[in-house]
Amino acid sequence: MAVDEILQHVGDNGRFQISRAVLYIMLSLLSSPHDLMENFTAAIPNHHCSVKLLDNHISEINITMNLTTEALLKVSIPMGPDQKPEKCRRFRHTQWHFLDSNVSIPNNTELETEPCLDGWTYDHSDFTSTIVTEWDLVCDFRSFKYYAQAITIAGHLVSGLVCGIFSDRFGRKPLLVYSCLAYGILGTCCAFAPSFFLYCALRFLLSASISNILNNYTILVLEETTTQWHSKIIVLSGLSFSIGQSCLGGLAYLLSDWHMLQLAYALPHFIFFIVFCWGPESVRWLMTTGKTEQAIKTLKKIAFINGKKDIAHNLTTETIQSKLKENQNSTSKHFRIKDIIINPTMRKILICNSIIIFAEIFSGYSILLDVQMLGKNIFLNLILLGVTDIPSKLIAYFIIRNVRRRPSIAFTLLTIGSCIAITIFIPEEMYVLRLVLFLLGKGSFSAFSCLSIAYSNELTPTVFRSTLLGVYNAAARIAAILSALALVTRKYFVHLPLILCGIIPVLATINIYFLPETLNLPLMDTINDLEKSKRLMNKSISKKEEQDFLETTEC
Repeated sequence: MAVDEILQHVGDNGRFQISRAVLYIMLSLLSSPHDLMENFTAAIPNHHCSVKLLDNHISEINITMNLTTEALLKVSIPMGPDQKPEKCRRFRHTQWHFLDSNVSIPNNTELETEPCLDGWTYDHSDFTSTIVTEWDLVCDFRSFKYYAQAITIAGHLVSGLVCGIFSDRFGRKPLLVYSCLAYGILGTCCAFAPSFFLYCALRFLLSASISNILNNYTILVLEETTTQWHSKIIVLSGLSFSIGQSCLGGLAYLLSDWHMLQLAYALPHFIFFIVFCWGPESVRWLMTTGKTEQAIKTLKKIAFINGKKDIAHNLTTETIQSKLKENQNSTSKHFRIKDIIINPTMRKILICNSIIIFAEIFSGYSILLDVQMLGKNIFLNLILLGVTDIPSKLIAYFIIRNVRRRPSIAFTLLTIGSCIAITIFIPEEMYVLRLVLFLLGKGSFSAFSCLSIAYSNELTPTVFRSTLLGVYNAAARIAAILSALALVTRKYFVHLPLILCGIIPVLATINIYFLPETLNLPLMDTINDLEKSKRLMNKSISKKEEQDFLETTEC
């Protein structure tokens, strides 16, 4: 399109774009752990009812002074099927006769028990403090952890629906800057939240901020480079996401207190706020919304940073308008939401792509939101999940550049669904095999995240890009919320979450048939470009027609 030619003129891969990409990678490193943080801040340690004999060293001191902790637990807490103390019940009366080896111990179920009326005692060997230990979110309140995750993800949903429209109307930069400031302030407040309900409210607002940051900066970076560089930028960002997830496991091991872990990810956003204040607005958005004068200033700045001072001095409003003359009838200061709804091609793309994103996120988050489900070492498991992403996203780079979008997306959907469904038939004792299957599913999910970013941007015109990506983000966040709530159903039927996460992505592959192919096509700027490419998007189009389209869109 015309904008691509202008970007090539001032430099589409110079120092300006490199600095933008580096910031994008750093932001991805910092932002990727946000949704996964509650694997650690809300981790559920081993626990049992508080035992007065252990907590009160004055009462019955003459009886208990020579007894071990194990012995006191034995007479105070019933044993579960795994021969470990029950987590949510205790004996109503101390069973001293259990200490006599000559007395047979009756079945624990025959003895009178009661709930943990005096609170719980927690194992602090892994975490010195979590929101679970701070607000006793165990036993009857265990589901509150998953409700907190659902509320957190709901913030992404609200942001995607509202901020996408504002971004297309007012620009990418303003919302990006203020969201960085908001995340820093809200994250600091969240670390010192005095109650569970205030914690949930702050996490909701944090998610809205981080979603807006990532969506706007992703669009900002991709709109300021030509499509040939998109695959590199997307994969590098994806790799940084994976590295960020692995680093979360290591950092959570070092900072075993949830307050400190929350602060560690909130405070750096103040630095990004300062940096983004000095950055320019998206040139592509400025030109397609008719803000030519501001676009000239930004283009001159880009050309100067890229070392093209002569070009910077020669840029004029007349030059830009002549380049954009074929697009002048399509550019406007405002857009109408109904333009998306009344256009049949746009409507079909919106619905089908939303369903695909929903299905993949629903299954992928079932792994990410409950790493403890994988068993053994929670820190090592998250590091492995991040490391597994690296080869997946390197493969995704090859796929984005060389393989058609439709079969690639279908393959990732089938893979993650199959890997999760198979684990239903594997017993928990086969820990390694279950972990390998989950890692394969996570690798497929990671590849999908890169493919989906590229595909969604290619399907969407610039004038609607932020709005439609906001809708896709909303679909993803609805899926993540439902995935968190699906984990609660495990207490009714242990395999139900895995069944849902296995079936849904397989069924969603049907929608691939109704979506167009966009491999090697330039980004569309207007609805007119979408109409021009409608015939090209047909899967049976000839190579000659494709070449003719590319020539007519290169202004």
